[in-house]
Amino acid sequence: MKRGACASGDVHSAAAGADVLAEGGNAVDAIVAAGLMAAVTLPTMTSLGGGGMMTLLVDGRVTSCDLFSTLPGIGMKRQGVRELDVVTVSFEGIDVDFRVRAPSIAVPGTVAGLWETHLRHGRMPLKEVAGRAIEAARQGFTVTAGQTSAFSLLEEIYRMTPATWGLLSNGREVAQPGETLRNPDLADTLECLVEEGPAPFYEGDIARAIAEASEGWLTLEDLAAYRALFRAPLEGSYRGWTVHAPAMPSVTGGMLLAALRYLESGGPLPRDFDVPAWTRIVDAMRYMENVRSDEYEERLFEDGYLQAMLAACPGGNTMHISTADADGNLVAYTTTVGESAGLVAPGTGVVLNNFLGEEDIHPVGSQRAPGHRMMTSMCPLLLSGGAGRRIAMGSAGSARIKTALLQIVLQLVDGGVDLAEAVRRSRLHVEGDTLYIEGWGRTEEQIDALRPLGREVVLTSECGYFFGGVQVVEHSPHGFAAGADEDRRGCVARVL
Repeated sequence: MKRGACASGDVHSAAAGADVLAEGGNAVDAIVAAGLMAAVTLPTMTSLGGGGMMTLLVDGRVTSCDLFSTLPGIGMKRQGVRELDVVTVSFEGIDVDFRVRAPSIAVPGTVAGLWETHLRHGRMPLKEVAGRAIEAARQGFTVTAGQTSAFSLLEEIYRMTPATWGLLSNGREVAQPGETLRNPDLADTLECLVEEGPAPFYEGDIARAIAEASEGWLTLEDLAAYRALFRAPLEGSYRGWTVHAPAMPSVTGGMLLAALRYLESGGPLPRDFDVPAWTRIVDAMRYMENVRSDEYEERLFEDGYLQAMLAACPGGNTMHISTADADGNLVAYTTTVGESAGLVAPGTGVVLNNFLGEEDIHPVGSQRAPGHRMMTSMCPLLLSGGAGRRIAMGSAGSARIKTALLQIVLQLVDGGVDLAEAVRRSRLHVEGDTLYIEGWGRTEEQIDALRPLGREVVLTSECGYFFGGVQVVEHSPHGFAAGADEDRRGCVARVL
């Protein structure tokens, strides 16, 4: 009997989630198991020192958990300018600058969010849920080709300190497929948190280690003040399907629902997108870009603003995990550590984020006060449609999250494409005047036909990280299905 599905960023985290489902855990247990395992096996993408967003359907009710970061500085005695190191990372030939080091660290939310979500909705004891991650951290896990690729991408940042470099290298180079990596300090941290709850992370020895690593830019008061928040999600529709997306602090949820409203005024798109279909999709992407105005960012945190905006609408390095169980529960969880600050909290094995160094979520010159929630591009989605179909999905990729998810929704709803094929199909992305074309999976003739859709065109020929990171699962009366970005990022989908 099939018991559920889990799609995650690597084989180890997908297996952890699937094993928990097989042992009788629910979708929340599976998401926590997979999320903790990923903090061990994919430290360049997620960490207890990062943050995330979660959209849940549990016992028939949809909620959103905001476990993203807050701005540090409460009670800070230190004065000075936040001077950050700049590291340039190439994604299939597209260069992106990231800012790192101690002044880039924001207040982590992952532990508070995962622990509170499990307390509210988990079924299995947390000790059992976290057991696989603890074992992998202490005894070691076997590196896969996908992990070697992920580690190599951010090698320059992780070489900055011996502690970070030791998490993904064999001492000489990035760990190669078949080699074993361990993080015994993280195993100790997880065991402590399982036994004592989040308190040591936000008020105890782990909190002091985080503050020490931040060199005074993040305070013990910042950590003690942090709370994960549960909110009502945004609700929209597309051709009879209900779509739930996170509200604040996600800038993407409102933008994505606005784009779907924009497209719904026309007829359904064909199963295989032709140039007229891509023209409409690119127009919707540009519409999304325009939705994110100065007013949108300024009013994002006002209660009711996003809902009112949608009613009036006419027509990092991140990873995502989706789970579903036999009771009809689904969870979509997007999590990130940015690219990391290049630092580990001493003695804890916890990689620390660099969210203050990411322009998309912390614009230069921002005057928000300490304790204020930061913006995020993460957008875990839930869809429910005819014939009892329920789908959980999300994506990595910073600014590409909204366009990747838009294309997946259109493939599933308009095209009737199955999950695995929808995730695998080649994508486009619009940012400003630039059209990014994923050349992988397209002929030269198809690429040439798309070029007129952009004023400037950037073509990626390789299949890789720039366009990747989607994980999606489905539960319907016919059973379970799943799709993951295996080709682009080595992600894995497991159906029990």
